[in-house]
Amino acid sequence: MRPILLIAWREYKQYILSRGFLLFLVMFPLLVVGLGAAAGIAQKSRPVRDFVVVDAPGGYASAIDRELKRHNGQAELSAWDAYAALSMDAEKGDPESLPPPFSPAAVTTARIDAFFDAGGAMAANAAIRDYLKPGVPSFEPPRSPFKRLPLIEGAPVSDVDRAADFLRPYLVGEKPYPGAGANGLFAAVIVPPDYTGAAADAAAQYWSRNLTDPSLESAIGRALSSAARREVAASFGIDEQKLEVIANVDAPISSFNPEKEEAGGALSQSDRQLTVIPAVLTYMLLVVVFGVGNLLLTNTIEERSNKIVEILLSSVTANQLMIGKLIGIAAVGLTMPAIFLFSSSALALLGAGGSDLMREILIAMFTNYFVPIYLFYFFCAYAIFAMIFIAIGAMSNSLQDAQSFMGPVMLIVFAPMPFMPMVFQNPNGLIATILTWIPVYTPYAVLMRAASNPPMGEIIGATALMLVFAFFLARIMGRIFRAAILQSAPVKAKDLIRLARTSG
Repeated sequence: MRPILLIAWREYKQYILSRGFLLFLVMFPLLVVGLGAAAGIAQKSRPVRDFVVVDAPGGYASAIDRELKRHNGQAELSAWDAYAALSMDAEKGDPESLPPPFSPAAVTTARIDAFFDAGGAMAANAAIRDYLKPGVPSFEPPRSPFKRLPLIEGAPVSDVDRAADFLRPYLVGEKPYPGAGANGLFAAVIVPPDYTGAAADAAAQYWSRNLTDPSLESAIGRALSSAARREVAASFGIDEQKLEVIANVDAPISSFNPEKEEAGGALSQSDRQLTVIPAVLTYMLLVVVFGVGNLLLTNTIEERSNKIVEILLSSVTANQLMIGKLIGIAAVGLTMPAIFLFSSSALALLGAGGSDLMREILIAMFTNYFVPIYLFYFFCAYAIFAMIFIAIGAMSNSLQDAQSFMGPVMLIVFAPMPFMPMVFQNPNGLIATILTWIPVYTPYAVLMRAASNPPMGEIIGATALMLVFAFFLARIMGRIFRAAILQSAPVKAKDLIRLARTSG
Protein backbone atom coordinates (compact mmCIF):
# COMPACT_ATOMS: atom_id res chain seq x y z
CA MET A 1 0.00 0.00 0.00
CA ARG A 2 2.87 2.36 0.77
CA PRO A 3 4.19 2.44 -2.84
CA ILE A 4 0.69 3.30 -4.08
CA LEU A 5 0.38 6.18 -1.62
CA LEU A 6 3.85 7.44 -2.57
CA ILE A 7 2.89 7.45 -6.24
CA ALA A 8 -0.43 9.17 -5.41
CA TRP A 9 1.34 11.84 -3.32
CA ARG A 10 3.87 12.37 -6.12
CA GLU A 11 1.08 12.90 -8.66
CA TYR A 12 -0.88 15.17 -6.33
CA LYS A 13 2.10 17.24 -5.27
CA GLN A 14 3.25 17.63 -8.86
CA TYR A 15 0.14 19.67 -9.69
CA ILE A 16 -0.99 21.17 -6.38
CA LEU A 17 2.43 22.59 -5.51
CA SER A 18 3.16 23.79 -9.01
CA ARG A 19 3.49 27.53 -9.52
CA GLY A 20 0.53 27.53 -11.89
CA PHE A 21 -1.83 26.00 -9.31
CA LEU A 22 -0.57 28.24 -6.51
CA LEU A 23 -1.09 31.21 -8.78
CA PHE A 24 -4.64 29.94 -9.37
CA LEU A 25 -5.26 29.88 -5.59
CA VAL A 26 -4.24 33.52 -5.37
CA MET A 27 -6.08 34.63 -8.49
CA PHE A 28 -9.36 32.79 -7.93
CA PRO A 29 -10.79 35.18 -5.29
CA LEU A 30 -9.59 38.13 -7.35
CA LEU A 31 -11.19 36.60 -10.43
CA VAL A 32 -14.54 36.16 -8.66
CA VAL A 33 -14.51 39.79 -7.52
CA GLY A 34 -13.31 40.94 -10.95
CA LEU A 35 -16.04 39.03 -12.79
CA GLY A 36 -18.69 40.56 -10.54
CA ALA A 37 -17.29 44.03 -11.13
CA ALA A 38 -16.97 43.38 -14.87
CA ALA A 39 -20.60 42.22 -15.04
CA GLY A 40 -21.69 45.43 -13.33
CA ILE A 41 -19.57 47.57 -15.63
CA ALA A 42 -20.84 45.71 -18.68
CA GLN A 43 -24.43 46.25 -17.59
CA LYS A 44 -23.86 49.96 -16.99
CA SER A 45 -21.92 50.42 -20.23
CA ARG A 46 -24.54 48.68 -22.36
CA PRO A 47 -25.49 51.19 -25.05
CA VAL A 48 -28.93 52.75 -25.15
CA ARG A 49 -30.86 51.61 -28.21
CA ASP A 50 -32.08 54.76 -30.01
CA PHE A 51 -34.97 54.20 -32.40
CA VAL A 52 -37.67 56.10 -34.28
CA VAL A 53 -41.27 55.27 -35.13
CA VAL A 54 -42.98 56.22 -38.40
CA ASP A 55 -46.59 56.17 -37.21
CA ALA A 56 -48.78 56.74 -40.26
CA PRO A 57 -52.16 55.70 -38.74
CA GLY A 58 -51.39 57.43 -35.40
CA GLY A 59 -51.63 56.07 -31.87
CA TYR A 60 -49.03 53.33 -32.21
CA ALA A 61 -46.07 55.44 -31.09
CA SER A 62 -47.81 56.12 -27.78
CA ALA A 63 -48.59 52.41 -27.46
CA ILE A 64 -44.88 51.65 -27.90
CA ASP A 65 -44.01 54.27 -25.26
CA ARG A 66 -46.52 52.69 -22.89
CA GLU A 67 -45.07 49.19 -23.42
CA LEU A 68 -41.49 50.37 -22.93
CA LYS A 69 -42.50 52.17 -19.73
CA ARG A 70 -44.04 48.94 -18.44
CA HIS A 71 -40.92 47.01 -19.50
CA ASN A 72 -38.66 49.44 -17.64
CA GLY A 73 -40.95 49.36 -14.62
CA GLN A 74 -40.76 45.57 -14.46
CA ALA A 75 -36.96 45.66 -14.64
CA GLU A 76 -36.71 48.32 -11.93
CA LEU A 77 -39.14 46.63 -9.58
CA SER A 78 -37.47 43.22 -10.02
CA ALA A 79 -34.09 44.82 -9.34
CA TRP A 80 -35.54 46.48 -6.24
CA ASP A 81 -36.89 43.18 -4.87
CA ALA A 82 -33.47 41.55 -5.35
CA TYR A 83 -31.73 44.52 -3.73
CA ALA A 84 -34.06 44.41 -0.71
CA ALA A 85 -33.54 40.65 -0.25
CA LEU A 86 -29.73 40.92 -0.34
CA SER A 87 -29.17 44.25 1.42
CA MET A 88 -31.41 44.14 4.50
CA ASP A 89 -30.01 43.20 7.89
CA ALA A 90 -31.99 40.23 9.23
CA GLU A 91 -31.69 41.52 12.80
CA LYS A 92 -33.35 44.81 11.87
CA GLY A 93 -36.12 43.43 9.71
CA ASP A 94 -36.96 41.49 6.59
CA PRO A 95 -38.29 42.66 3.20
CA GLU A 96 -41.86 41.81 4.27
CA SER A 97 -41.62 44.51 6.96
CA LEU A 98 -41.35 47.22 4.31
CA PRO A 99 -44.57 49.08 3.46
CA PRO A 100 -46.31 48.27 0.17
CA PRO A 101 -45.47 48.58 -2.68
CA PHE A 102 -41.82 48.26 -1.54
CA SER A 103 -42.32 44.88 0.15
CA PRO A 104 -41.89 41.77 -2.05
CA ALA A 105 -44.92 40.84 -4.15
CA ALA A 106 -45.78 39.83 -7.69
CA VAL A 107 -44.51 42.29 -10.30
CA THR A 108 -47.84 43.35 -11.78
CA THR A 109 -48.90 46.47 -13.63
CA ALA A 110 -50.81 47.65 -10.55
CA ARG A 111 -47.72 47.28 -8.34
CA ILE A 112 -45.52 49.03 -10.91
CA ASP A 113 -47.91 51.98 -11.00
CA ALA A 114 -48.11 52.02 -7.20
CA PHE A 115 -44.30 51.90 -6.93
CA PHE A 116 -43.85 54.98 -9.11
CA ASP A 117 -46.87 56.79 -7.64
CA ALA A 118 -45.26 56.35 -4.21
CA GLY A 119 -42.07 58.06 -5.36
CA GLY A 120 -40.11 55.33 -7.12
CA ALA A 121 -36.50 54.59 -6.21
CA MET A 122 -36.10 57.72 -4.06
CA ALA A 123 -39.02 56.78 -1.79
CA ALA A 124 -37.90 53.13 -1.75
CA ASN A 125 -34.43 54.13 -0.51
CA ALA A 126 -36.00 56.21 2.23
CA ALA A 127 -38.20 53.28 3.32
CA ILE A 128 -35.32 50.80 3.54
CA ARG A 129 -32.62 53.11 4.92
CA ASP A 130 -32.98 52.01 8.58
CA TYR A 131 -32.89 48.29 7.68
CA LEU A 132 -29.73 48.16 5.56
CA LYS A 133 -26.54 46.33 6.45
CA PRO A 134 -23.59 48.62 7.25
CA GLY A 135 -21.86 49.96 4.19
CA VAL A 136 -24.54 48.94 1.68
CA PRO A 137 -25.02 51.65 -0.99
CA SER A 138 -28.40 53.04 -1.96
CA PHE A 139 -30.47 51.38 -4.63
CA GLU A 140 -29.79 52.60 -8.15
CA PRO A 141 -32.49 51.73 -10.69
CA PRO A 142 -31.31 50.12 -13.91
CA ARG A 143 -30.97 52.41 -16.88
CA SER A 144 -33.63 52.24 -19.56
CA PRO A 145 -32.17 50.28 -22.49
CA PHE A 146 -34.37 51.96 -25.14
CA LYS A 147 -35.01 55.54 -26.15
CA ARG A 148 -37.50 56.67 -28.77
CA LEU A 149 -36.33 59.73 -30.70
CA PRO A 150 -38.69 62.13 -32.45
CA LEU A 151 -39.01 61.62 -36.17
CA ILE A 152 -36.75 63.96 -38.10
CA GLU A 153 -38.44 66.80 -39.95
CA GLY A 154 -39.13 66.04 -43.59
CA ALA A 155 -39.37 62.26 -43.12
CA PRO A 156 -42.18 60.76 -45.25
CA VAL A 157 -44.90 59.18 -43.16
CA SER A 158 -47.66 57.97 -45.45
CA ASP A 159 -45.40 56.02 -47.87
CA VAL A 160 -43.66 52.97 -46.37
CA ASP A 161 -41.08 52.56 -49.15
CA ARG A 162 -40.12 56.23 -49.13
CA ALA A 163 -39.84 56.22 -45.33
CA ALA A 164 -37.50 53.20 -45.45
CA ASP A 165 -35.32 54.81 -48.13
CA PHE A 166 -35.23 58.06 -46.16
CA LEU A 167 -34.11 56.38 -42.93
CA ARG A 168 -31.67 53.90 -44.49
CA PRO A 169 -28.60 56.26 -44.43
CA TYR A 170 -29.18 56.92 -40.73
CA LEU A 171 -29.57 53.23 -39.95
CA VAL A 172 -26.34 52.21 -41.73
CA GLY A 173 -24.36 55.05 -40.17
CA GLU A 174 -23.86 57.15 -43.29
CA LYS A 175 -25.58 60.11 -41.61
CA PRO A 176 -25.82 61.04 -37.91
CA TYR A 177 -29.37 61.09 -36.63
CA PRO A 178 -30.20 64.14 -34.46
CA GLY A 179 -30.28 63.22 -30.77
CA ALA A 180 -28.84 59.72 -31.24
CA GLY A 181 -25.91 58.55 -29.15
CA ALA A 182 -22.44 57.61 -30.28
CA ASN A 183 -23.72 54.33 -31.75
CA GLY A 184 -26.18 56.09 -34.04
CA LEU A 185 -29.71 55.10 -34.85
CA PHE A 186 -30.29 51.49 -33.78
CA ALA A 187 -33.69 50.76 -35.33
CA ALA A 188 -36.71 52.19 -37.10
CA VAL A 189 -40.31 51.02 -36.84
CA ILE A 190 -42.53 51.81 -39.80
CA VAL A 191 -46.28 51.42 -39.31
CA PRO A 192 -48.13 51.63 -42.66
CA PRO A 193 -51.27 53.80 -43.04
CA ASP A 194 -53.66 50.82 -43.33
CA TYR A 195 -52.18 48.93 -40.39
CA THR A 196 -54.75 47.38 -38.01
CA GLY A 197 -52.85 44.44 -36.58
CA ALA A 198 -54.97 41.95 -38.50
CA ALA A 199 -53.13 39.14 -40.27
CA ALA A 200 -54.77 39.97 -43.60
CA ASP A 201 -53.65 43.62 -43.55
CA ALA A 202 -50.23 45.16 -44.14
CA ALA A 203 -47.56 44.32 -41.53
CA ALA A 204 -45.48 46.79 -39.59
CA GLN A 205 -41.78 46.85 -40.47
CA TYR A 206 -38.83 46.68 -38.08
CA TRP A 207 -35.55 47.91 -39.57
CA SER A 208 -32.19 47.38 -37.86
CA ARG A 209 -28.67 46.31 -38.74
CA ASN A 210 -28.29 44.50 -35.41
CA LEU A 211 -30.71 41.58 -35.28
CA THR A 212 -28.71 39.70 -32.62
CA ASP A 213 -30.41 41.73 -29.87
CA PRO A 214 -34.13 40.95 -30.18
CA SER A 215 -35.22 42.73 -27.01
CA LEU A 216 -36.39 45.93 -28.72
CA GLU A 217 -38.08 44.03 -31.54
CA SER A 218 -39.95 41.88 -28.98
CA ALA A 219 -41.06 44.97 -27.04
CA ILE A 220 -42.28 46.60 -30.27
CA GLY A 221 -44.23 43.47 -31.15
CA ARG A 222 -45.94 43.41 -27.75
CA ALA A 223 -46.80 47.09 -28.02
CA LEU A 224 -48.32 46.74 -31.48
CA SER A 225 -50.31 43.67 -30.41
CA SER A 226 -51.62 45.55 -27.37
CA ALA A 227 -52.63 48.51 -29.53
CA ALA A 228 -54.33 46.21 -32.03
CA ARG A 229 -56.32 44.57 -29.24
CA ARG A 230 -57.42 47.99 -28.04
CA GLU A 231 -58.65 48.81 -31.56
CA VAL A 232 -60.63 45.57 -31.69
CA ALA A 233 -62.10 46.19 -28.22
CA ALA A 234 -63.07 49.73 -29.20
CA SER A 235 -64.89 48.36 -32.25
CA PHE A 236 -67.09 46.35 -29.86
CA GLY A 237 -68.10 49.52 -28.04
CA ILE A 238 -65.86 49.27 -24.96
CA ASP A 239 -65.02 52.79 -23.80
CA GLU A 240 -61.45 53.93 -23.17
CA GLN A 241 -61.66 53.95 -19.37
CA LYS A 242 -62.96 50.39 -19.14
CA LEU A 243 -60.43 49.31 -21.73
CA GLU A 244 -57.60 50.76 -19.61
CA VAL A 245 -58.80 48.80 -16.59
CA ILE A 246 -58.93 45.60 -18.62
CA ALA A 247 -55.49 46.17 -20.15
CA ASN A 248 -53.87 46.69 -16.74
CA VAL A 249 -55.15 43.45 -15.26
CA ASP A 250 -52.25 41.18 -14.24
CA ALA A 251 -53.36 37.97 -12.58
CA PRO A 252 -50.71 36.98 -9.97
CA ILE A 253 -49.89 33.30 -9.61
CA SER A 254 -48.14 31.46 -6.79
CA SER A 255 -46.28 28.17 -7.19
CA PHE A 256 -46.79 25.17 -4.91
CA ASN A 257 -45.22 21.73 -4.65
CA PRO A 258 -47.55 18.92 -3.51
CA GLU A 259 -44.58 17.04 -2.00
CA LYS A 260 -43.66 19.93 0.31
CA GLU A 261 -45.36 19.98 3.70
CA GLU A 262 -43.89 23.22 5.07
CA ALA A 263 -45.64 26.55 4.42
CA GLY A 264 -48.59 24.76 2.87
CA GLY A 265 -46.47 23.65 -0.09
CA ALA A 266 -45.63 27.18 -1.24
CA LEU A 267 -42.32 27.41 -3.11
CA SER A 268 -39.70 29.77 -1.75
CA GLN A 269 -36.60 31.14 -3.43
CA SER A 270 -34.47 28.40 -1.84
CA ASP A 271 -36.86 25.77 -3.22
CA ARG A 272 -36.29 27.10 -6.71
CA GLN A 273 -32.55 27.01 -6.15
CA LEU A 274 -32.83 23.28 -5.49
CA THR A 275 -33.85 22.75 -9.09
CA VAL A 276 -30.80 24.62 -10.40
CA ILE A 277 -28.11 23.22 -8.08
CA PRO A 278 -28.11 19.70 -9.64
CA ALA A 279 -27.62 21.16 -13.11
CA VAL A 280 -24.70 23.29 -11.91
CA LEU A 281 -23.13 20.31 -10.13
CA THR A 282 -23.61 18.15 -13.22
CA TYR A 283 -21.71 20.53 -15.48
CA MET A 284 -19.07 21.00 -12.78
CA LEU A 285 -18.72 17.22 -12.64
CA LEU A 286 -18.26 17.07 -16.40
CA VAL A 287 -15.63 19.83 -16.38
CA VAL A 288 -13.70 18.43 -13.42
CA VAL A 289 -13.68 14.81 -14.64
CA PHE A 290 -12.41 15.73 -18.07
CA GLY A 291 -10.02 18.31 -16.70
CA VAL A 292 -8.28 15.80 -14.46
CA GLY A 293 -8.63 13.12 -17.15
CA ASN A 294 -6.57 15.27 -19.49
CA LEU A 295 -4.01 15.76 -16.71
CA LEU A 296 -3.78 11.99 -16.35
CA LEU A 297 -3.46 11.52 -20.12
CA THR A 298 -0.75 14.12 -20.67
CA ASN A 299 1.17 13.05 -17.56
CA THR A 300 1.21 9.41 -18.65
CA ILE A 301 2.29 10.31 -22.19
CA GLU A 302 5.07 12.54 -20.88
CA GLU A 303 6.42 9.91 -18.51
CA ARG A 304 6.23 7.24 -21.21
CA SER A 305 7.95 9.33 -23.91
CA ASN A 306 10.69 10.51 -21.50
CA LYS A 307 11.35 6.96 -20.19
CA ILE A 308 10.48 8.08 -16.65
CA VAL A 309 7.98 5.25 -16.39
CA GLU A 310 10.80 2.72 -16.75
CA ILE A 311 12.51 4.17 -13.69
CA LEU A 312 9.23 4.08 -11.73
CA LEU A 313 8.52 0.49 -12.74
CA SER A 314 11.91 -0.54 -11.41
CA SER A 315 10.58 0.23 -7.90
CA VAL A 316 6.83 -0.46 -8.14
CA THR A 317 4.61 -2.77 -10.13
CA ALA A 318 2.49 -1.59 -13.04
CA ASN A 319 -0.67 -2.05 -10.94
CA GLN A 320 0.74 0.05 -8.11
CA LEU A 321 1.80 2.76 -10.57
CA MET A 322 -1.63 2.83 -12.21
CA ILE A 323 -3.60 2.89 -8.93
CA GLY A 324 -1.31 5.52 -7.43
CA LYS A 325 -1.72 7.78 -10.45
CA LEU A 326 -5.50 7.35 -10.34
CA ILE A 327 -5.68 8.24 -6.64
CA GLY A 328 -3.36 11.24 -6.95
CA ILE A 329 -5.17 12.78 -9.90
CA ALA A 330 -8.54 12.09 -8.24
CA ALA A 331 -7.35 14.11 -5.25
CA VAL A 332 -6.48 16.93 -7.64
CA GLY A 333 -9.99 16.73 -9.06
CA LEU A 334 -11.54 17.02 -5.60
CA THR A 335 -9.29 19.91 -4.63
CA MET A 336 -10.83 22.18 -7.26
CA PRO A 337 -14.49 22.00 -6.10
CA ALA A 338 -13.24 22.05 -2.48
CA ILE A 339 -11.67 25.45 -3.19
CA PHE A 340 -14.92 26.67 -4.74
CA LEU A 341 -16.89 25.41 -1.73
CA PHE A 342 -14.48 26.95 0.77
CA SER A 343 -14.56 30.30 -1.03
CA SER A 344 -18.36 30.29 -1.10
CA SER A 345 -18.54 29.39 2.58
CA ALA A 346 -16.11 32.16 3.47
CA LEU A 347 -18.19 34.61 1.45
CA ALA A 348 -21.33 33.55 3.32
CA LEU A 349 -19.71 33.67 6.78
CA LEU A 350 -18.03 37.03 6.23
CA GLY A 351 -21.36 38.58 5.26
CA ALA A 352 -20.13 40.02 1.96
CA GLY A 353 -22.44 41.09 -0.85
CA GLY A 354 -24.77 38.30 -1.84
CA SER A 355 -23.90 36.33 1.35
CA ASP A 356 -27.55 35.61 2.19
CA LEU A 357 -28.12 34.06 -1.22
CA MET A 358 -24.85 32.12 -0.96
CA ARG A 359 -25.81 30.92 2.52
CA GLU A 360 -29.16 29.66 1.23
CA ILE A 361 -27.45 27.78 -1.59
CA LEU A 362 -24.95 26.16 0.78
CA ILE A 363 -27.71 25.13 3.20
CA ALA A 364 -29.69 23.66 0.31
CA MET A 365 -26.64 21.71 -0.90
CA PHE A 366 -25.82 20.14 2.46
CA THR A 367 -29.34 19.55 3.76
CA ASN A 368 -30.41 17.75 0.59
CA TYR A 369 -27.41 15.41 0.29
CA PHE A 370 -26.16 17.01 -2.92
CA VAL A 371 -22.54 16.96 -1.75
CA PRO A 372 -22.46 13.20 -0.91
CA ILE A 373 -24.25 12.42 -4.17
CA TYR A 374 -21.75 14.56 -6.07
CA LEU A 375 -18.78 12.86 -4.40
CA PHE A 376 -20.11 9.36 -5.06
CA TYR A 377 -20.83 9.95 -8.72
CA PHE A 378 -17.61 11.91 -9.13
CA PHE A 379 -15.67 8.79 -8.18
CA CYS A 380 -17.89 6.67 -10.44
CA ALA A 381 -17.46 8.94 -13.45
CA TYR A 382 -13.77 9.36 -12.69
CA ALA A 383 -13.27 5.59 -12.44
CA ILE A 384 -14.83 5.11 -15.87
CA PHE A 385 -13.12 7.90 -17.78
CA ALA A 386 -9.79 7.95 -15.93
CA MET A 387 -9.21 4.31 -16.86
CA ILE A 388 -9.87 5.16 -20.50
CA PHE A 389 -7.52 8.16 -20.38
CA ILE A 390 -4.71 6.33 -18.62
CA ALA A 391 -4.94 3.42 -21.08
CA ILE A 392 -4.78 5.83 -24.01
CA GLY A 393 -1.78 7.54 -22.41
CA ALA A 394 -0.03 4.19 -22.01
CA MET A 395 -0.50 3.46 -25.72
CA SER A 396 0.76 6.82 -27.01
CA ASN A 397 4.17 8.43 -27.31
CA SER A 398 2.73 11.90 -27.99
CA LEU A 399 -0.51 13.82 -27.99
CA GLN A 400 -0.70 13.32 -31.75
CA ASP A 401 -0.72 9.54 -31.19
CA ALA A 402 -3.46 9.91 -28.60
CA GLN A 403 -5.73 11.89 -30.93
CA SER A 404 -6.68 8.81 -32.94
CA PHE A 405 -8.13 7.26 -29.78
CA MET A 406 -9.48 10.46 -28.23
CA GLY A 407 -11.70 11.36 -31.18
CA PRO A 408 -14.15 8.44 -30.78
CA VAL A 409 -14.03 8.74 -26.98
CA MET A 410 -14.95 12.43 -27.00
CA LEU A 411 -17.71 11.77 -29.54
CA ILE A 412 -19.28 9.21 -27.21
CA VAL A 413 -18.84 11.37 -24.14
CA PHE A 414 -20.40 14.54 -25.52
CA ALA A 415 -23.16 12.82 -27.51
CA PRO A 416 -25.81 13.36 -24.78
CA MET A 417 -25.02 17.04 -24.22
CA PRO A 418 -27.85 18.29 -26.50
CA PHE A 419 -30.27 16.17 -24.45
CA MET A 420 -29.22 17.46 -21.02
CA PRO A 421 -31.64 20.45 -21.14
CA MET A 422 -34.41 17.91 -21.79
CA VAL A 423 -33.35 16.00 -18.68
CA PHE A 424 -33.37 19.23 -16.68
CA GLN A 425 -36.86 20.20 -17.87
CA ASN A 426 -38.31 16.67 -17.66
CA PRO A 427 -36.14 14.81 -15.12
CA ASN A 428 -38.38 11.74 -15.02
CA GLY A 429 -39.11 11.56 -18.73
CA LEU A 430 -38.05 9.07 -21.38
CA ILE A 431 -34.76 10.78 -22.30
CA ALA A 432 -33.72 11.00 -18.64
CA THR A 433 -34.52 7.32 -18.12
CA ILE A 434 -32.58 6.21 -21.20
CA LEU A 435 -29.49 8.22 -20.23
CA THR A 436 -29.70 6.92 -16.66
CA TRP A 437 -29.47 3.31 -17.87
CA ILE A 438 -26.42 3.94 -20.09
CA PRO A 439 -23.46 3.34 -17.70
CA VAL A 440 -21.22 5.99 -19.29
CA TYR A 441 -23.88 8.66 -18.72
CA THR A 442 -25.37 7.41 -15.44
CA PRO A 443 -23.39 9.79 -13.14
CA TYR A 444 -24.50 12.88 -15.04
CA ALA A 445 -28.11 11.80 -15.53
CA VAL A 446 -28.61 10.78 -11.90
CA LEU A 447 -27.00 13.96 -10.57
CA MET A 448 -29.15 16.06 -12.89
CA ARG A 449 -32.26 14.29 -11.58
CA ALA A 450 -31.25 14.45 -7.90
CA ALA A 451 -33.79 17.12 -6.90
CA SER A 452 -36.79 15.59 -8.70
CA ASN A 453 -37.29 12.43 -6.59
CA PRO A 454 -36.63 9.91 -9.39
CA PRO A 455 -37.80 6.29 -8.90
CA MET A 456 -35.40 4.79 -6.36
CA GLY A 457 -35.53 1.35 -7.96
CA GLU A 458 -34.44 2.82 -11.29
CA ILE A 459 -31.57 4.75 -9.68
CA ILE A 460 -30.34 1.73 -7.71
CA GLY A 461 -30.55 -0.55 -10.74
CA ALA A 462 -28.79 1.90 -13.06
CA THR A 463 -26.10 2.58 -10.46
CA ALA A 464 -25.49 -1.15 -9.97
CA LEU A 465 -25.19 -1.58 -13.73
CA MET A 466 -22.75 1.33 -13.86
CA LEU A 467 -20.59 -0.19 -11.11
CA VAL A 468 -20.47 -3.54 -12.90
CA PHE A 469 -19.55 -1.78 -16.15
CA ALA A 470 -16.86 0.24 -14.36
CA PHE A 471 -15.41 -2.95 -12.86
CA PHE A 472 -15.10 -4.74 -16.20
CA LEU A 473 -13.84 -1.58 -17.92
CA ALA A 474 -11.16 -1.20 -15.24
CA ARG A 475 -10.04 -4.81 -15.83
CA ILE A 476 -9.80 -4.31 -19.59
CA MET A 477 -8.13 -0.89 -19.45
CA GLY A 478 -5.81 -2.12 -16.70
CA ARG A 479 -4.66 -4.95 -18.97
CA ILE A 480 -4.06 -2.51 -21.80
CA PHE A 481 -2.07 -0.22 -19.46
CA ARG A 482 0.13 -3.04 -18.17
CA ALA A 483 0.72 -4.46 -21.65
CA ALA A 484 1.42 -1.17 -23.44
CA ILE A 485 3.18 1.03 -20.89
CA LEU A 486 6.69 -0.30 -21.72
CA GLN A 487 6.26 -0.73 -25.47
CA SER A 488 8.53 1.62 -27.35
CA ALA A 489 6.24 2.09 -30.35
CA PRO A 490 2.74 3.54 -30.04
CA VAL A 491 -0.04 0.96 -30.10
CA LYS A 492 -2.30 0.72 -33.14
CA ALA A 493 -6.06 0.52 -32.85
CA LYS A 494 -6.05 -2.96 -34.37
CA ASP A 495 -3.97 -4.25 -31.44
CA LEU A 496 -6.46 -3.23 -28.75
CA ILE A 497 -8.26 -6.58 -28.58
CA ARG A 498 -4.95 -8.43 -28.24
CA LEU A 499 -3.78 -6.13 -25.45
CA ALA A 500 -7.14 -6.38 -23.65
CA ARG A 501 -6.76 -10.17 -23.53
CA THR A 502 -3.24 -9.96 -22.13
CA SER A 503 -3.22 -10.72 -18.41
CA GLY A 504 -0.08 -8.69 -17.59
